[in-house]
Amino acid sequence: MRSVREKLLICVSSLQASAAFWRGGRIVQLEHFAHDERGLADFRQFLTPFSNVPVFMMVDAVEEDYRFETLPHSFGPDRVQMVQRKLRQHYRNTPYIGAWLQGRENDKRRDDRYLFAALTNPDIPADWLKIIAAQELPLGAVYLLPMISAALLDKLQVKAPNILLAAQHTGGLRLTFFRDRQFRLSRLTRGDSSKSTDPVRLFAGEISNTRLYLHALRTATLDEHLTVLLLDRNDELATVAETIARDNPSLDCVRIGRAELASRLGLDSQLLSTSADAIYLQLLGLQTPAGNIAPAPATQGYKRYRARRAIFAACASIGAIAAAWSGVNAWQAYRVNAQAADVSAQISAQELQYQQITREFPPSPTTGDNLKRAVEVAKALRDTAHDPVPMMAAVSAALQPTPGVVLREFAWKYGTSDVDKGGDNAAQASATRASVSGATPTAATPARYQSAYLVGEIRPFRGDYRGAIDTINALAARLRLNPAVAEVRTQKMPLNVSPTAPLSGNTLDSTRAAAATAEFELVVVFKPRL
Repeated sequence: MRSVREKLLICVSSLQASAAFWRGGRIVQLEHFAHDERGLADFRQFLTPFSNVPVFMMVDAVEEDYRFETLPHSFGPDRVQMVQRKLRQHYRNTPYIGAWLQGRENDKRRDDRYLFAALTNPDIPADWLKIIAAQELPLGAVYLLPMISAALLDKLQVKAPNILLAAQHTGGLRLTFFRDRQFRLSRLTRGDSSKSTDPVRLFAGEISNTRLYLHALRTATLDEHLTVLLLDRNDELATVAETIARDNPSLDCVRIGRAELASRLGLDSQLLSTSADAIYLQLLGLQTPAGNIAPAPATQGYKRYRARRAIFAACASIGAIAAAWSGVNAWQAYRVNAQAADVSAQISAQELQYQQITREFPPSPTTGDNLKRAVEVAKALRDTAHDPVPMMAAVSAALQPTPGVVLREFAWKYGTSDVDKGGDNAAQASATRASVSGATPTAATPARYQSAYLVGEIRPFRGDYRGAIDTINALAARLRLNPAVAEVRTQKMPLNVSPTAPLSGNTLDSTRAAAATAEFELVVVFKPRL
């Protein structure tokens, strides 16, 4: 597929066609073909080497029409329908029509100003378009030549408000009027200044007729100042410019010679001498203007061409993005691999250093596995270790309200059975464990808990056994109120009040009664910490 910078530019008149091949921002080939059988055959031969190159055509003919009208301001589908209806009213016999919004009026209604244009003789480009279609070249647009010439004012840097552009074309003398740099009117007259015996009279007469025509159309008055811009591609209109300027005080006549035209347009001066169409072909190549009058069916191929190029461009962009992404991923992978290699080298160096340091260590008394197991056992013992402090705190809190209770002995145990002092039957211990754990103990998973054995007495004791027993029972009750205590069991009381106990002694023996003590023994069991 050829580059988008390549295109075919064609200027058609009733007598001939000029075809230019545009590439790299300039015309590289320009050919002329007469409108006859041989010329059409040569044109077909000229197009044969080109494939999938867009074609842009302009028509330079007398059979053209321009109308300026105002329409109510609208937008969207309503505007399109209104403009199309107006085009059908004006031009019924040609498909080459178009309308362009020029601005809005300054009155209260702010109506839209439109330029309507048409090629009234569709047969002029018909033969050339048939050949283009046969070659399957996409037709981009068809323009009227005066619509192209508007860009010439910017290139020539002419700032006057009213400009009449005059140039000799193949079909005659073309005069185009611009007000405030906007196209207003154009007319092509029969006549060739190079063949005329009096070119001054030809130009002066046509300029005068154009001014009268503009005045009749109320486009410009006769006393308005006008700048006439003569395009002198063959450097033969110097006398004409001087004479027109001298004879018409209200006119400024500016002549643009071949060298200046070639310089301002970036065009080869040899092409200017070949044809006046080269000026407009160069303008058409530099930019795609508004003013396409080609019917929609004629440009379907160009729409497909643009869609195809857009798809190719999108694919190329996606490919470029994918390539860039792949490059970024490859660079990141390289960085990761380099970092991994660096870390691996550091690990190897550290291992070597460790081996060198360990060689200087004294012999170990045991293996590393044994040391590891010893550490694990020590950690387990530390995690499961218990001390009697919580038990002592609970007993101390219970003893605080009764200062007459003296604790003589304290025994503590953490295990699967109660603390033992003086023997305790196994059934009782087993029952205690079952009541503490809340479930039937098993050999596989016995519950571990804390237990304490308390031995104390009541001081001073004056033989009041009932009061001593009440004090000891109150102590046991306060111990049971502690949330951590599961059970408090009385092992010994100062006086055995069991109905099965035998009676002995003499109540009259005052010496023995005075020597009696109120001793007691308690077993306190904590709930297990599961």
